[in-house]
Amino acid sequence: MTSDAIKDLLADKHSNDVFVTECKNGPSGAGLLKLDAWAMRKSWSNFSTIGYEIKISRSDFLSDTKWPGYLDYCHEFYFVCPTGVISPAELGPDVGLAYVSKTGSRIFTKKKAPYRNIKLPQELLVYILMCRTQIVESTFGRIIHSRGNSHEANLKYWRNFMAEKNECRDIGYRASEKIRKLIREKIDDVERENRRLQSEVELYQEIKIICDEACISPNRFRNRDDLKQKLSELLNGGGKVSDIFHNIDWLTEQLTALKNSISNNMVKL
Repeated sequence: MTSDAIKDLLADKHSNDVFVTECKNGPSGAGLLKLDAWAMRKSWSNFSTIGYEIKISRSDFLSDTKWPGYLDYCHEFYFVCPTGVISPAELGPDVGLAYVSKTGSRIFTKKKAPYRNIKLPQELLVYILMCRTQIVESTFGRIIHSRGNSHEANLKYWRNFMAEKNECRDIGYRASEKIRKLIREKIDDVERENRRLQSEVELYQEIKIICDEACISPNRFRNRDDLKQKLSELLNGGGKVSDIFHNIDWLTEQLTALKNSISNNMVKL
């Protein structure tokens, strides 16, 4: 667990607040102090500021002698460390303690810091406003504060942007693959149907040729059943070619019309 990783967790915790990392108490010079992180809640009714000092190891905590000076620059003060690095019993009544979970995914309060009614030094507020806060006035006149310094904010913005872009690209790729698969299936269905219709057309053409050679004309028949019966008789040797010779024109016309109807209804690729 690194200090920067803990700062990212604190930034997520204060995503709706004013949040500054490496927060100085004023211009560089003698007596300069620098909090690892500083937050101001956006609430008039529950106004408070919180200072954070991050400790990664026991030696880092034990060797720090500057932290008492941080109490003048925040209403609540916390040490933040991996679980177990600092014990609550080691801290005075004015100091809180927050642990990073063993999974490194969240921060939870181990010891609640009391609210101390202090007057924030003007130098701290001027430093944050002048050096660490980017102010943008929207068309509605609202003020938007960037979190941390502009470099860190820009890096985080572009990382999130690229992550969302990659996610959208993956979704688009999967969707296009699904669409291409559906199109291929539809094309296969159309091709099968066209082959079936073509086979039927060829069959009817063969039937017409057979009828032409047998001189069959259905003009004399009242319906299809009569025609089928006559064809059956012919196939069984019970018909006379002389009886059907004069009716070939009608059957030719009907079969041609049937062929055209089937051809017109074929699905074209």
